[in-house]
Order: sequence, then structure tokens, then C-alpha cells
Amino acid sequence: MMRRMGRLACALLITIPLLAAPAQADARRLTALDVHPAGWMSSAASDVNGRGEVIITATNRVDSEIQPPLGFVWRAGRHTALRPLPGGTGTLPRDINEHGLVVGFCQSVAYPSRPCLWWQGRPRDLGTLDERGTGTALAVNDRGEVVGENQTFIRGGETRAFLWRRGVLTDLGGTGDRSAIGINNHGQVIGVHYTDAGRRGFRWQRGVLTDLGTLGGAESVPADINEHGQIVGTSTTADGSQHAFLWQDGRMTDLGPPTGDSGAVAINDRAQVIGWTSTPTAIRSFRWQGGVRTEIDGYVGDLNEQGWIAGTTAGEPRRAFLLRKSRLVTGGPAAAVIALNDRGLLAGWTDVPDGQHATIWR
Repeated sequence: MMRRMGRLACALLITIPLLAAPAQADARRLTALDVHPAGWMSSAASDVNGRGEVIITATNRVDSEIQPPLGFVWRAGRHTALRPLPGGTGTLPRDINEHGLVVGFCQSVAYPSRPCLWWQGRPRDLGTLDERGTGTALAVNDRGEVVGENQTFIRGGETRAFLWRRGVLTDLGGTGDRSAIGINNHGQVIGVHYTDAGRRGFRWQRGVLTDLGTLGGAESVPADINEHGQIVGTSTTADGSQHAFLWQDGRMTDLGPPTGDSGAVAINDRAQVIGWTSTPTAIRSFRWQGGVRTEIDGYVGDLNEQGWIAGTTAGEPRRAFLLRKSRLVTGGPAAAVIALNDRGLLAGWTDVPDGQHATIWR
């Protein structure tokens, strides 16, 4: 499953509510571990890979002013700082692959944000498409290929989608403002084209841009792509509603119920999808597979390749949960759980009196 743009740090992270499916409570409980970096006021964990490496963004406040964030990788009790470029102060990690490569943006003495790749905490400036010099990396696959966006002077100041591969930065083409938000291990890229009529999803593959189309409305926004090239996201319909979609082989399929709004947020290689639905009276979510939609209680955070789902329970206080097939395992209080690896390690954060603390559960 692709590392998704949806896994952003701190305030950029959004947890999607989910609804109810019969599940048997498991007598075991998830154990929480606080992985907050010492000396920082607030932190959030935004992703975890199969090696148990967790990316964290930490922030401080001085005289009511929020200071530039700093990224960390936590593994086995140790924090490694994701350093900025020379002269810079802040970094913001966006994604980590299965080999421990991290991407995001880092500050330098001359620029507020440069697309960066870190290995063992050391930054590498990925460059930009022109002399304007700002941008961010948003996703990295397991081959070390990176996608993101650059702010440029092209055609009066367009934001351009880029692919970085083996030291070469490539503009993914097309006109208008574009951002590349995800890439799978076959080099298939998903992104968003920002037009006067709204946002349009696209796929880039081997130099060819393909518009994903819509479900009859003006907009479509992809959220995830799996290794089979299946894409999920949200599209508007002819009546202006938002509906979850699955796109494959050039065709977009509506996954939403006939009424209300919905959206899909993740898909694994088994073509299992998680998403949300909304009506005037309730916000709910679903797991979809092979045309069958199942509702689940709580607030979904992530879906792994085994079909396990992690999130937080409904009601107060919210608690971390892991749904393994029909077995529900819960843990202590959790503000948000937004990442899950294939070994069942959850990542997110908990509320503390003076902010938030990055937390993992297992």
C-alpha cells in the first residue's frame, strides 16, 4: 500500500470517523508507549514502517509564538533528529518508507522550505525545478523515488508536481497548479490538478498524465493507490454530493450509498477500502470489499495489508483500537491513531495538560 499524503504531521492530520460492524472484544489490551521527544512542548507521530521506525513532528511555543517544527525518527527507544539544511531551524517529515528513508521539507538559510530526503537524520536537498527554490516532498516509495510539489516562476508562478529519481528531478507535466501526493512501488503517481472549476485527480505513469475523471461533478481528489494501480478517493456527483470512488483500468466506480456524502481514504493490495459517509444526522464510516460495505464503530486511522484497521473508539474517553478480522483489541486513552504497520504497531498521539505527546500502541 502506498504511503499516503493523508499522513501529515500535527494539525495537518485528520482522523476519519467510522461506524459499526459486529466485532468480538478481545481480552488482550493494547499497551501504550509515550515516544515524545524530551525538551519539546508538543508532538505527534504520523507514520510507522515495518521496522518499527516512527516519524514524529515536535513543536515548541515561545512567548505565545509557535516555533518552527522539528522532525524525529523514533526506533527502539531512541530518537534521531531530522536535521535542517545549513542555516535552517525547522523540518517537517511527511513520509517514511520500509528502508527508513524519510521525506518532507527542511529549512535552509535562504529558503523556508526545500524538498528533503533524510537518511539516518542527515538531510539531502532534492532541489527544485527553477530558481524560486521552495517546495516539499510528500511521499517516497520503497525504491527511493520521491514525489511532491515545487513553487515556481513557471507561467507566472505555478506550483508544479515533481518526481525525484536517482538524483534527477522531473516535472510531471500538464498545465496549471499541480501536486503529486503519492507513489507506489511501480512508479505510478497520483496527484491533484487545481483548476478554476475545482480539483481534478490525475495519475502519472511513464510520462503519461491521465485525468481520473469524476462521478458526474466537477471535482475528484485521490487519496491512495495500491500496488495494482487501483486508486481511491472522493469525487463530486452531478448533484454536487461527494462520493467515495474506486478507479481502475480507466473506470471510476461509485462506492458511496445513494444518499449523503462519502469518501474513500485508503486501499490495500487486497482491494479492501476504508472510508466515511455523512448525512444530516450522522457521520459514519465503512470498510468495503468486493461490493460489500461493512460499518465499524469508532474513528478509523489506517488499514494495513492484512486488512487490520486501527483507530480510536467512539465516545469519551476515546481509546486506541485494533480490529483484526472480527476481533477488537482496545487500549488506553488516545486523541488520534493514524498509522498502522503490518506487524500491528499503531502510531498517533495522546492529549496531555500542556499539549500532545506522540504515542505508539502494541
